[in-house]
Amino acid sequence: MKCPSLKDLPPPPHGKTGWPWTEESPQLPDKMPDGASWPIISIVTPSYNQGRFIEEAIRSVLLQGYPDLEYMVFDGGSDDSSAEIIRKYSPWLTYWVSESDRGQAHAINKGFSRSTGALLAWINSDDLYLPGALKLFAEHHVVNPRAILMGDVENFVEGENRSWLTKQTNVSFLNIIRPENDPWSWHQPGMFVPSPLSIAVGPLDEDLRYAFDLDWLLRLLQNAEVLYMAMPVAKFRVHTSAKTTAEYPTFVQEGCQVLRRKYWAMIPDLDVEKGKSLQSLRMAQIYLGYQPNHAPYWNKLKGIRWLIIAFWQYPKMIFRFDFLRMCRRAVLPKVLLRSNPWGKKQRGNDDN
Repeated sequence: MKCPSLKDLPPPPHGKTGWPWTEESPQLPDKMPDGASWPIISIVTPSYNQGRFIEEAIRSVLLQGYPDLEYMVFDGGSDDSSAEIIRKYSPWLTYWVSESDRGQAHAINKGFSRSTGALLAWINSDDLYLPGALKLFAEHHVVNPRAILMGDVENFVEGENRSWLTKQTNVSFLNIIRPENDPWSWHQPGMFVPSPLSIAVGPLDEDLRYAFDLDWLLRLLQNAEVLYMAMPVAKFRVHTSAKTTAEYPTFVQEGCQVLRRKYWAMIPDLDVEKGKSLQSLRMAQIYLGYQPNHAPYWNKLKGIRWLIIAFWQYPKMIFRFDFLRMCRRAVLPKVLLRSNPWGKKQRGNDDN
């Protein structure tokens, strides 16, 4: 399906201006500059009770001006305005449904199973693509059709004038699974995957509530390398009802469990107790610190508990600077502490 133009779509709600309400990406020609067809791109949007955001997500996909788009929306049976909004855009959707499902991973899997594109991605209903993103992904895919494609992601806090950029960097299998890794940064909204690679590694793990994307990425990275586009392609919305915000500690714990259960056995000579201790230290950092892209979870008692667990798992932890820094934060009054215990740069995934 060729993307519609701005005049084809329903008018935006009153007061909405800018991208993707009153602006659109230029319509691309039917063929690439060399005369070849543009690769078909398949995009899935999973959603549940995101009626206040989903229209912006849908428009950010449809207004890409792309010549061959396959776009599907899978709503989990929302009881808000979601179905009404999706239905309004149904003439330009390849498929949509509003029915009960088994969670976000199940919704995405349903979409991928119907996809026929050369490139696959999902964009959550509270996030959006930036203008020209699909053109950029298609051009890079043609250059390296086997690569996992990653572009940078702009994060913004709903209702606040606050934003920051996540640059996709150093994303590799070993960097992610090693307890002590090189600095790396990954953000799912900026990732597209060749469909043969997706088929090769299999569907998302529907038993996971939070870390299904991390687990899928690790399977992908064992079969392909990353091609970085080094420019923003998507926006990630931070808001209090998002599960990665409201349930962040549980989210981190599930990711740690996935690494221990599925992937640590692949690391030769891994000191498992040290690895567990480092994961416990990360939990202490959540309760004794503050990450700007998540709600604050300051809880001194929980932080101290995790520090004790980290020491019990690996007593030599007491010689590490990051452990001692958390101990200092555990005893000083909150008003005397810097808001971000990691300093300007943080390690690991901004989204996961």
